[in-house]
Amino acid sequence: MRAEQVRIEKETLSETASLLFQLRGLMHRWGDEGSERIYEDLQHKEGGNELTLAFCGHFSAGKSSMINLLCGSSVLPSGPVPTSANIVSIRSGVPRVLIYPRVEGSKNDPSPIETTPERLQEYCRNGGEYSAIEVWNEIPLLGKDGVLLDTPGVDSTDDGHQAATRSALHLADVVFYVMDYNHVQSENNLAFAKNLSDWGKPLYLIVNQIDKHREQEISIEEYKRQLENAFEQWGIHCAGILFTSLKKKEHPLNHWDHLLSLITELLEQKEQLLQYSLSRSIHHTADSSLTAFREDQQEERAALLEELEGTNAETVTNELKSLEEEKERLEALPQQSRASLRTGLDTLLNNANLMPADVREASGSYMESASPTFRLGLFSTAARREKEQSKRLAVWQGLLTREVSAQLEWHLIQLVRDWAENLGLWEEEAETTLKQGFPVVSQEWLAAAVKPGTGYSGEALLNFCRTLAADIKSQFRRAALAVSDVLLAKLPPLMEEQRAVLQRREQALARQARAVDALAALDRAAAARAHELAALLPPRRPLTPASCRR
Repeated sequence: MRAEQVRIEKETLSETASLLFQLRGLMHRWGDEGSERIYEDLQHKEGGNELTLAFCGHFSAGKSSMINLLCGSSVLPSGPVPTSANIVSIRSGVPRVLIYPRVEGSKNDPSPIETTPERLQEYCRNGGEYSAIEVWNEIPLLGKDGVLLDTPGVDSTDDGHQAATRSALHLADVVFYVMDYNHVQSENNLAFAKNLSDWGKPLYLIVNQIDKHREQEISIEEYKRQLENAFEQWGIHCAGILFTSLKKKEHPLNHWDHLLSLITELLEQKEQLLQYSLSRSIHHTADSSLTAFREDQQEERAALLEELEGTNAETVTNELKSLEEEKERLEALPQQSRASLRTGLDTLLNNANLMPADVREASGSYMESASPTFRLGLFSTAARREKEQSKRLAVWQGLLTREVSAQLEWHLIQLVRDWAENLGLWEEEAETTLKQGFPVVSQEWLAAAVKPGTGYSGEALLNFCRTLAADIKSQFRRAALAVSDVLLAKLPPLMEEQRAVLQRREQALARQARAVDALAALDRAAAARAHELAALLPPRRPLTPASCRR
């Protein structure tokens, strides 16, 4: 059974090695040097088969002293300077120290400087010059596969120290966060503990200096309850909380022996913890790479969103479509305007009945009086006939003028005015010009319209009235169209102004359309990366060791 388990673990390691190689190549292709370096570190870690126990905490929390006590000797230097200015890896073995110089801008790893544990403190005073330190000493607790990782103090104001602490977490398999008894619930502590918790690695919270506890001030049960409530409110999940005292080893609340046994148990569960830790680091680095890529896009995204001014792709598309329709309408405006006026004139003139029954009757009466055979009784004379003819003509002209005025003149003026105002072309002088173009329905004109031999009754009279009405309407039409031509002659400059307005709007929409396309391209790029990563990444491994269940 054990042999089968070993075989499965070896196959898993082989698969993990292949995956890390592919992920490293992918990060190199993307130009993500930070993630590429992490996957390179994970390749070394996967091949080393060591369980790394990382210790984090404030300078004043006693972290370095705790590590020395775990090692059984002063492996880490002590003194007034921050001793953990670098990431320090501690292993059990023949005593020696390797110090890796920091070389800015170099892609090649520098050769380490080998020294002795006695000279380590001297090097640590110049911690900024080194990227990492590896220490070997006789440490029975760690055996051959355990590594203690000492990280810079999390309260350091040095951004490099904080970055080093964060970057070390991808190598950690189990994290111990050391806190001063009096400052456990500080925002700095809780925020960093939350960050550690989010990695998903087994996290143990160590409350050091428990000898500061005063039972008369607060019971240990209440103190624990307050801690647990604070961790819960911050969403901090841990595998356990331990209380320690380095000064008073016999303190009744000291969990030091439990810490030693816990480390031993964790080392015994190395294989499962390593696979879980590698899985978490692989996925966390992938997630971080995608997040960093999106963050790198943020400045460009912000500029593009500012260009969009709160609009969206659908709105821009619709406005561009609407703009094209407006441009088409503008270019067709002269022709469509003439057509719309003609349509309005046709409707008005066709609906105007200029020859109702009384007008037709008056027309026939006059035409009868103009006939050569017309007689007024027995004593008809030329003077009497002319007088009667003039009387009948006046009646006809009055009735027809009434109809023309009521059905054509006012309505046609209003029609042309509304049409021109809609185009922004109307001028008050146009009304005067229009009226001047209207036909004058004078008695002379009416008399001239009656030709000799024209029938003055029945169908002949109806045809005459239709023709005369059509002639009058035609003259009104010509007058309206003549004025419309004068008004439309003023349209080109207005159209040019509108073209300029539409052009400016088109330019703004074109910029927004380019912004929409650019945003979509950013989304596609991010989605493509996410898809490419998802195709490589296996499911996240669960944490199975009972002592480390979350």
